[in-house]
Amino acid sequence: MSGSCDMAKHTMKRARNKKKVIGETDMWYVIQTFGGEEEQTADIIKKRVSSYYIEDCFIPKRERMKKFQGRWNKVEEILFRGYVFVVSQRPEELYQSLQRIPKLTKILGREENYFVPLNEEERKMVQRIGDKEHRTGISKIELKEGKIVRVIDGPLTEYVGNVVKLNLHKREVTVKVTFMGRDVELKIGVEMVEDKEKEARGNKR
Repeated sequence: MSGSCDMAKHTMKRARNKKKVIGETDMWYVIQTFGGEEEQTADIIKKRVSSYYIEDCFIPKRERMKKFQGRWNKVEEILFRGYVFVVSQRPEELYQSLQRIPKLTKILGREENYFVPLNEEERKMVQRIGDKEHRTGISKIELKEGKIVRVIDGPLTEYVGNVVKLNLHKREVTVKVTFMGRDVELKIGVEMVEDKEKEARGNKR
């Protein structure tokens, strides 16, 4: 009897420690929040909502190069400003739990579109543009006369045909994608191959 109890406890412990795997049947939702409060809202959801209702709660980020004191440094910024993403198999229970959080009650109570499911194409777009940590890395590009002639590596390879603007000063490109049923523009960080070559030559001197 004692051995059976020990085995049951061991099995329950393993189940609690087992990392959740997001599957194709899980539903992806976005919760609209105030710009600049995405991190705080995600932290509240993780602390106040049972993990039984949430497979994942995250904020997609993007990497870009930013110049500080004459040197280029890699920084992270929010990709979809004003949104927190949640993955759940129990959206009704999740929504009820969210409504019981004072900070979210007013937001969710305003309009129905503050808690919206993503369709399959939108979900795949979010997955393609980021890695497993929901981070959109920097794409390496080759330029000629100020235009992109080749995407060597990075998430931009999937969206080179969607580029609507290239900002060499900020080392980023703007792409147009469909999100929540409408066209939106996202910024993806880029790194010119010639920049890396110049940097390498400078380090050898």
